[in-house]
Amino acid sequence: MKPLLRILLLPIFFTFFVACDREQGNIVIDGQGQGNQMGLNITDTLTLLGSTIDEDSLPAKGLSYALIGEINDPVFGISKSSLFADLNLIEPNNNFPNTKEPDSAVLFIPAIAGLQHYGDRNFVHRLKIAPLTTAVSSDSIYFQTQSFPVDENLATYYNGQLINEYNDSVKYRKIKLAPYNGIRVKLSSDFAKFLMNMPKEAYETNANLDKHFKGLAIIPENNELAPGQGSFAVWDIQNVISTSYRAKIMLYYDDTSTFLFSFSGKSNAVSQGLTGPYNGEIATQLNNPNSNYTKTYAQALGGVKTKITIPYLYNLISEGNIAIQKAEIEFFPIDYNENYFVPPRLNLYKPLNGGSSRNYLLKDALVLSNYGGSYNTKTRSYKFEITRHLQEVLNDSVFNSLNTNLGLYLAVPADQPVIGARAIFDHSKTKLHLIYTKPN
Repeated sequence: MKPLLRILLLPIFFTFFVACDREQGNIVIDGQGQGNQMGLNITDTLTLLGSTIDEDSLPAKGLSYALIGEINDPVFGISKSSLFADLNLIEPNNNFPNTKEPDSAVLFIPAIAGLQHYGDRNFVHRLKIAPLTTAVSSDSIYFQTQSFPVDENLATYYNGQLINEYNDSVKYRKIKLAPYNGIRVKLSSDFAKFLMNMPKEAYETNANLDKHFKGLAIIPENNELAPGQGSFAVWDIQNVISTSYRAKIMLYYDDTSTFLFSFSGKSNAVSQGLTGPYNGEIATQLNNPNSNYTKTYAQALGGVKTKITIPYLYNLISEGNIAIQKAEIEFFPIDYNENYFVPPRLNLYKPLNGGSSRNYLLKDALVLSNYGGSYNTKTRSYKFEITRHLQEVLNDSVFNSLNTNLGLYLAVPADQPVIGARAIFDHSKTKLHLIYTKPN
């Protein structure tokens, strides 16, 4: 660690500490009235070490939106996201004509405006759309590796882009629904007949519907993707602002009649994320978890994340505890472009314990409105304020003789936003900016 830059505080700053008592989390300056001084120290030269590790199991239910697609990232390799979701009745019918022949059935799901696409927007995907044979339970916990069986005999196969621009309205009974961008798929005739010819009770209540229609699966099935091919899209399956916009299956019969099935919402939808196997530098780092690297990686879908350690942090308290006024850690992404753009936001965690890869929120994230994590287009970096976290680590050592300097995890969020993004970090630029005080 290089020599610190010491700046004497102005007299007005001293008055803040005159009435302080010694307790955990505070530093007392004894003899303040006897002419002793307290210095303000600034440094950004603490050693930071980085490595890439597997992400912990992430929750797959309760996400704001649905992520769909498959991609062969030139750096990260193949990753894939599927959707398994429960459906419900918009207008239950106690006398549905279930013996008739359907005209057709059409699935529509709107896309999210903004950061709705990642990868090659024009890539033509192959999607399998089929009924589930096992229901998604709102009471169960699912992780992103979760899969559900489907009825292959009723599957529909869609070949096209994940987000399409529609200008033509959609027939609904005797009116037209306004068009929205997204995906619109005519389901197979067998699937339509299945939806039309369920027992009458299925159209009466959601509980009865679940007995006969367990839900819907949308699974990318692109057999081989060359590096650079594929994409992810973000779909809205829970917004019910209007019949036109909401995600739904429209079952047409008797020329002018339509029966609607809608998605039950985020508590009854599972987003599956599959990543790897990895090659090249990522595989090397995963196979050598105790080594450190100047370039590390983070990925959505429960893929990989970056671990940061601060091995010489305790050197700051070699002569007694300090009071951290502000601590910010800054990360710089590299190797991104229009298709593989940097995530709009990242998360920073600490390990749950010394042997865990489980993400645990920092105190700073819980109490600070300016905690950080959003990408700054001017500095081309991500900053996080971690003042409370670092002070707690130092206090644990000084007051409790505990080593809680376990490192930090830098990860792509699973939600807010939902995005299939990834990031690569150059740790020759990573900095921990510290401002702290200590007794003279």
